[in-house]
Amino acid sequence: MNEVSLNMVYKEIVTVRKKLETFEDIIIPKEEVSKDELEEIERLKEESLKGEHVKWDELKKELHS
Repeated sequence: MNEVSLNMVYKEIVTVRKKLETFEDIIIPKEEVSKDELEEIERLKEESLKGEHVKWDELKKELHS
């Protein structure tokens, strides 16, 4: 392909992507997260990153015992 064709393809891809993003915005509602919820999410993320979590396999074993 020559450079002109590649540029045309790229422009078309950008156009299609913008249309898809618009459809996503229409179809998938945006949910507002309160400040308290955001803080809780961040706290849980930090705990998880520090290793303060329960492994899923261990929890399943414990629940099925």
